[in-house]
Amino acid sequence: MACELFDPAWFRSMNAEGVSAAALREQKLPVAYDLVLMSGNVAAFLTPESLVQTFKHVASLLNPGGFLIVGTSTHSRGGPAAQELAATGSGLTLTHRYSDWHLGLFSEESPWSVSVYSNDGSRRAAGGPDGIFVLGS
Repeated sequence: MACELFDPAWFRSMNAEGVSAAALREQKLPVAYDLVLMSGNVAAFLTPESLVQTFKHVASLLNPGGFLIVGTSTHSRGGPAAQELAATGSGLTLTHRYSDWHLGLFSEESPWSVSVYSNDGSRRAAGGPDGIFVLGS
């Protein structure tokens, strides 16, 4: 869909399983990030083995203290239980889990989940203002 709606110079289409430093370099993209977002049930389409690989690859691309945010259905393949297994040994630690993108309280009955994983290490201090600022007259 992005290919149809946006200028391809602004993004690259890449399979989640193929995300790695080498693949990003090949696409002339940075290989270190503060945040990686996996939304739209991507995790539900990955096999358990591919999810483990994806978590490891993403962890290697995240700056210290960086975040992986995964939004998916709760009770399907790739849900919270599978994510916990994938996070084991990746260096990623679950820091928050919500029931939706509005940060609702998560419970085992929640049909959706938004999980926030943190990479090992400490984030460096921001060099400028943090947040969103709206100026008006």
